[in-house]
Amino acid sequence: MLLRLIAFGLLFASLFAPTQAAMDSKQIYQQNEQRVFQVRVLNRETGKKSSIGSGFIVGDGSQVATNYHVIGQVILEPELFYISFISKDGQEGELKLLGLDVARDLALLGAEKPIGEAIKMSPLPPRGAPIFAMGNPLDLGLSIAVGTNGGILNQTDDSRILFSGSLNPGMSGGPTFNERGEAIGINVATARNAISFIVPSRFLKNLIDQAANAAFEDEQDLKVEVARQVLAYETSYIEQLLETDWPELDLRQFKLPGVISPTVRCWDNSTKLSAVARYKRYQIRCTNQNHVYLDEDNKFVGRLIYEYFWLESEDLNTIQFYNLYENLNKDQIESKMDRDMVSNFNCKTWFVEVSQQELKGNLCRREYVEYEGLSDVLFTAALTGHKKQGFFITVIMTGIDYSSTLPLIQRFLEQTEWKP
Repeated sequence: MLLRLIAFGLLFASLFAPTQAAMDSKQIYQQNEQRVFQVRVLNRETGKKSSIGSGFIVGDGSQVATNYHVIGQVILEPELFYISFISKDGQEGELKLLGLDVARDLALLGAEKPIGEAIKMSPLPPRGAPIFAMGNPLDLGLSIAVGTNGGILNQTDDSRILFSGSLNPGMSGGPTFNERGEAIGINVATARNAISFIVPSRFLKNLIDQAANAAFEDEQDLKVEVARQVLAYETSYIEQLLETDWPELDLRQFKLPGVISPTVRCWDNSTKLSAVARYKRYQIRCTNQNHVYLDEDNKFVGRLIYEYFWLESEDLNTIQFYNLYENLNKDQIESKMDRDMVSNFNCKTWFVEVSQQELKGNLCRREYVEYEGLSDVLFTAALTGHKKQGFFITVIMTGIDYSSTLPLIQRFLEQTEWKP
């Protein structure tokens, strides 16, 4: 009987225990204004800022979370730049790099001693719940932006939350809070028009755990570590693509792979032609969304683009049609990269039979100078043997391991079918 009374008392107490009240933006700001900093990359010679972002105290109180892209200059040129923080009340100091998660655009930094109370982290609240992003927009001082949780984006690898609020430059790396003042994510990017993106806090927790379990040598060649992480992430992404069933789409006389992943979106990209046009042109372009920031020169890698192009004409003669067909076939990746960033393309050409049709294949590769093992790959396959019909498929992948792309290209060819 006594045990029953105790159990009932505990249940009664839990039902009527006070819950933590929801806070407004003013209260969240006041609670965290000494725990959110401006993170700066400074030139060692001049002591002046080269880039800025935001960060906040996590872990043991001496650790600061931010975005990888905020401190990326230090990765490229550690002899020229270093990282520091400055708080709202003027406290400042140098930070060293403790760990990186390049794929999720996260960096963990460390001060020489504890610099304040760590911010508690929490899972994502329900979709539509209010959330609050703090940071230092445009070097104008600490600010807070109010918006709502749009949920995890399935167009990425679950590493982005849609935030219906405005993140301005300089707020990257700052915390995003729920109504209890707990960090549910890290500010990462904006698409303007009150559409922004947050990295869920669970990825930051993983990075903090990794830093606790394995020492990170910030004196090593950091570009090697960046390349290793990018290669691991992109190889895993391609393996996941190959493990799934691919839906099909039709383009004139071909049956082709359709949307091969939730991270991919396909659009009709056909050119609108006038009524007097002497040929018909149909085009479908599919691209993925989960790109990875590499550095300020190379920007983003991890792009997957595949494009289908059909051309037909009854009015052009054979020579006219061939010249038009040849001019439309891509042989380069559309990007502005200097030769000190990537090598020249190395290409090989061969003929392949697909569904009793001959296609001319062209496979090109170029390598990143600063990041060993990273390559861009361009593959095209063009229909041959038809005087008034043309078709080609283009597959582009950037910042990946060359060998891992070959099974993917083969899969595209295997699922390309001619319809008589």
